[in-house]
Amino acid sequence: MVATKTSPLVKILIAVVLIFVVFGAIAAAAMMYIGHRIHQKAQEMGLTRSPEQRRESAAALRRIDGCSLLPKADVSQAVQMEVVRAESDHSDTPGCTYSVIGDAAEMTTKHITALRKNELTKAQQENLESFGKTILHGAQSESNGTVSDHPGETPVFSFSIDNNAPQLQMRLNKATLGRMGPSITPDIPNLGDEAFDAAGAMIFVRKGDKVVRIMYMTCPCGLDDVLPLVRRIVDGL
Repeated sequence: MVATKTSPLVKILIAVVLIFVVFGAIAAAAMMYIGHRIHQKAQEMGLTRSPEQRRESAAALRRIDGCSLLPKADVSQAVQMEVVRAESDHSDTPGCTYSVIGDAAEMTTKHITALRKNELTKAQQENLESFGKTILHGAQSESNGTVSDHPGETPVFSFSIDNNAPQLQMRLNKATLGRMGPSITPDIPNLGDEAFDAAGAMIFVRKGDKVVRIMYMTCPCGLDDVLPLVRRIVDGL
């Protein structure tokens, strides 16, 4: 019986999926936790703002309707899918989450493919999507995640706005996330006062006394598609 050999293309696809799907999912979860902890620390420190200044700033932030800063139609155009739900967050870090009808595994795989689209042929992209969906579906079936409030929907783009120690938050986020590798947090020029991408999963932008955190790791699109959306949010602040 003759043993079959694995083609070089299949080996490349397996390596890409393992690196950018498995590690990417872990890194995305880690980044969300890191961002949350840095926000908490900034709140605890308070830095140089007086209690009255912090109260006034928090009140102004709560008046922001996140979804009004970015229409659903703009997100639909960027992801080339209909956004069926845009939900505002009215907490102390207002923002908005945009969802489409679809499977999270499929959306994540399309996102990874979009990030590598200039490095792969059309056939390789299709093979990567097929193989990646198989792996992610398996991971989902084994997980004990919480049940979605909206079955059948997947959030593909979300953002939140924070005004606690913005310059400190930017420094800490970049320093912490940058430990994953020198190319994980590239700067994004001409966006707010300072901005950087985090592993093709999140974007951090500071404009004045506000930090905008954008999550797009399940967006079936790449950084170039997301940047116009981020600019519209930042320009509206």
